[in-house]
Amino acid sequence: MSIFGQMQTSHNLHSALVACSRFIVYYYMVVFGKDVALLFGYVLPARCELKVRDFETYRASYCGVCKQLGKSYGVFSRFLLNYDLVLVSLLADALSGETGRCCVEGCFANPLARRSTLHGTKGLRLASDGLVMLSWHKLRDNLDDERLPKRVICAMARPFLGRMYKKAAAKKPHLAQLMAEQMARQAQLEAAGCSGLDEICEPTALMCAAVFAEAAHSEGQRQVLHRLGLFAGQIVYLLDAAEDYADDTKKGCYNVFMRQGLSAQQAAETARARCRMAAGEIALCYNLLNITQHKAILDNIFFLGLPHAIEMAGVKQRKRRPGHGQIEGL
Repeated sequence: MSIFGQMQTSHNLHSALVACSRFIVYYYMVVFGKDVALLFGYVLPARCELKVRDFETYRASYCGVCKQLGKSYGVFSRFLLNYDLVLVSLLADALSGETGRCCVEGCFANPLARRSTLHGTKGLRLASDGLVMLSWHKLRDNLDDERLPKRVICAMARPFLGRMYKKAAAKKPHLAQLMAEQMARQAQLEAAGCSGLDEICEPTALMCAAVFAEAAHSEGQRQVLHRLGLFAGQIVYLLDAAEDYADDTKKGCYNVFMRQGLSAQQAAETARARCRMAAGEIALCYNLLNITQHKAILDNIFFLGLPHAIEMAGVKQRKRRPGHGQIEGL
């Protein structure tokens, strides 16, 4: 074979490997995209109670997080997109007063659609950085918990998401370190068969608190947001455990309600009771904040969307009625 032929063969092989790696990343996002960074996925607005302009603002922030992911971490990071950190983005911008720049652009998921998209705010940058870091830890968790076929996909996707994570961790090393420590603590508690609700919720609560605190514009806001995040983290963990009860029982995975000897119905009732108390504390913290914009959206999330999510404890998200605490068809 001539030198030119060898070079052509090498180029074709390289192209095939690149295409394969892109497929691996894409497939991973499809398989795990709905829960890849599930921390705030329960804290959504009730769309049926939003004004059209407020829904458009929420969607512009959602699309803005997508664009910021692509700008900061490359086009394939946009497959990580979900609703989880849109709330944090809105809070950060509401407290700082940043309005950013909004324009109508093409949609990555639907090239035929054009969406109003927000650009250039601290909230969007925070959301994209946090989403990448949380996604990395979710991938590592899946390597331990999922069955062999999915673990293989996770292992293949790990190098690509790992590069994104290193870049995000370099921007916010303190946040990355705290997340790593709390994820390790979570694994230790689960391995030990922890049955205490306060203890098992703590790592998730501390991670949520750290992410919320990053949205602060002053030290006073930081303290309030840290406390708000603690209770949000408790709610998220308990709702997730109640929702996963049946799956965890089937797979033989750890579930704190199973460790307490509760049935699925008792688990849901316990989660609701604990989450209602936590939601009351969140309301007190939220009312201490001086919200300069997006107030109607944030009021909707904390006073309508969150209570709805609590009432639906134990119900799989895909089985919930769209339009009530769920944002469908963005």
